[in-house]
Amino acid sequence: MAALADDLRRLPGPGPARSARVWPGDLRAAFPGPRQLREAWVGEGAAFARYAGGGGAGGGGGPLFLKYLPAGWRDERAYVRLGREAAYLRDLAPLSPVPHARFRHAASDPARLGAHLVTEDLTDATTGWGAFATDAERETALEHIVRLLARHHAFWLDRPELRGEWDWDPARAVRRAGRVRVAPDWTDGEGSAVREAAEALPTLLADTRGVTLAHGDLHAGQVLWSRVDGSPILIDYGQTHAAPLGEDLAHLLYVRLSAPDRARLGPRLREAYLAELAAHGVHRSEAGWQAEERAGLALNVLATAAQAGRDPGSGVREALARVTAGWHGEG
Repeated sequence: MAALADDLRRLPGPGPARSARVWPGDLRAAFPGPRQLREAWVGEGAAFARYAGGGGAGGGGGPLFLKYLPAGWRDERAYVRLGREAAYLRDLAPLSPVPHARFRHAASDPARLGAHLVTEDLTDATTGWGAFATDAERETALEHIVRLLARHHAFWLDRPELRGEWDWDPARAVRRAGRVRVAPDWTDGEGSAVREAAEALPTLLADTRGVTLAHGDLHAGQVLWSRVDGSPILIDYGQTHAAPLGEDLAHLLYVRLSAPDRARLGPRLREAYLAELAAHGVHRSEAGWQAEERAGLALNVLATAAQAGRDPGSGVREALARVTAGWHGEG
């Protein structure tokens, strides 16, 4: 309650937004034009608001999308992710040909774990996954997603910008793997997959070639679709990080898809991904890609296990069951 009272008292002052209705002074100064709150809601890991109008900050007007940590929140993980997304959209995304929501403003308060990110609002110009009505449409859309992912990976592969906060340190990944613990209520198959992945990780990472920028949480809800030409737009970069080439596709195939769907769609999605990589100058042999995907799968086994240790909710446990089954060759 003390944190909430402190944040409410500070709402109009300097610092990041903590409310959809009361903006801090620097945000009002950045967007001095008239604005209308169209929608506001609290989601998992952040709160969100959409505005008509605005103007300011970098030129141009148009609708605005605000993502922020509400008054009273003190969530370090959410704070880090929102800062990560802001840094990507501000510093790296403008370099890439992959479509994204344009950065407009960001602010943070590390002492109180507050942060906000303002981008252009793409809601009216796009549709989401729910617009696909049939299995055939959804499967085609998944193929478009992996092709978009391949373009993202091909562009960032071994780029000089992947240093400092964006660098890849395999030794750090191995150390993190060693800290993952098997919970007593996990199945034998889940526990053995986690232990095997941790043990194999140094060798698997040594067999990969190059480093790219992984999205980190790829699924169908992380893509919007242009109403103009149907092209996909990748969103939600809060978990983006440098990684080997196979991590994102392994996440989609093994964490997000069921074993039957993976068995049915996996070959088509891999073929589309590798063809798009090759079209952008990145070539992998069949054996080379198997090594990339196996390393990516190991990283996803360990990341999902770590998440299940923090949050043993049903959704995470189901994801752990899927990814560990994939490690054992199911689907």
